[in-house]
Amino acid sequence: MELPKNEDSFDVDITGDTTFKRYQGQFTVRCVLTAGQRHTMELEKSRLMGSSPQPTDALIGLSEVLGTLRAKVVEAPDWWKQSVGGSNLSDENVLMDLYAKVGEVESKWRQKVKDLANPPQKDLSSPTP
Repeated sequence: MELPKNEDSFDVDITGDTTFKRYQGQFTVRCVLTAGQRHTMELEKSRLMGSSPQPTDALIGLSEVLGTLRAKVVEAPDWWKQSVGGSNLSDENVLMDLYAKVGEVESKWRQKVKDLANPPQKDLSSPTP
């Protein structure tokens, strides 16, 4: 079984809830990560959390979002690149919307793989005209 392409693209048009700036453009993302890419992502999440012995839920959440987006985004608009992968954005809703879209891309890819692995069975019990 050949797997579907592991990259997908989507367009965004999001207005920031803090700055009311409009963020537009196309993102190309990895649908799923290899073991090495996951390792790098986990290291990035750990780095973002620092050495906090008791990180807050907000710190854990932001580390998850930023680390995931940095690992999965392959191509992005200039505003994303200039924001250092989202770190310099004041509009947290932009990060959350992108994170949700990346999750949707992964879910769709996984469903395609599941469908390929389990194709519909032909009903052999009824005669074919």
